[in-house]
Amino acid sequence: MSKRKSETDTVTIRVHPAVRRWFENTFPKVGGAYDLRGHFLHDFLRAGLTKEPQGGREPSPLPEVRVAVSRRDGQRLGTELPAAFQDDFSRLAYRYIRQTACLMVLFAHTAAKVPRDTAIKEYLLDNLYEDEELNYAALRKYYQRNWMETERMVKSECGTLAGGLQHVHSINKFVKNVPFYK
Repeated sequence: MSKRKSETDTVTIRVHPAVRRWFENTFPKVGGAYDLRGHFLHDFLRAGLTKEPQGGREPSPLPEVRVAVSRRDGQRLGTELPAAFQDDFSRLAYRYIRQTACLMVLFAHTAAKVPRDTAIKEYLLDNLYEDEELNYAALRKYYQRNWMETERMVKSECGTLAGGLQHVHSINKFVKNVPFYK
């Protein structure tokens, strides 16, 4: 018995360069479009689909990417996204990337005792980010402003366990209070 092949439509969306790079590194392509299905961003994307492009402001001058949506969603909801929604989607995805980067830096710094600046640089290099996509200085400043308190709590609460080397599960309880919306 053969599996039924999932048919898809594509949606063109303008996103921040770091988001485009993250799509390249993270998601497979289906018919030349990134397949986000299964990630929470796909649900957000589906919420903005419309059949007719809406007037209003001009789209931002960001790079375009193509994203796959199911054929059913394309027929039922449409394959167009308003410019304002594209900006919101790009902003949400960029914040998710930044939060994920800071979480990885926190794990590397507190659990593996990697120096913070080295952890930031390694994250950027491992994910192939160019300086104009995700800037080292901006990511470092964001981490210092929003994650230092969490880092102190992790070090004070978990620092004595296992000689300072922590498992990821013991650190997760401290990162719930880091603001996602900043």
